[in-house]
Amino acid sequence: MITVCLNASTPHDLEDVSSYPRLFAELLGDGWTLEELEKLAGRNLLRVFEEVEKVRENQRLSGVRPYEEIPPVVRPEEHANCSTNS
Repeated sequence: MITVCLNASTPHDLEDVSSYPRLFAELLGDGWTLEELEKLAGRNLLRVFEEVEKVRENQRLSGVRPYEEIPPVVRPEEHANCSTNS
């Protein structure tokens, strides 16, 4: 049985992905369907990434360069992005 402790950052016995089989067994026992477990296991993530790839391809065809390829001196001013606190 997986227990949740309110003071812990992760549920007891669910510290990493190696415990997913136990989690899925618990969820099946609680009435989850196989389809719901497939979604939890990543089908939704795959669907999202397929959409991301479509956007990437549309931008490529439109001539939009990836941010990483734009030289820093050409980039607009950056104020608090995900890599800095300034």
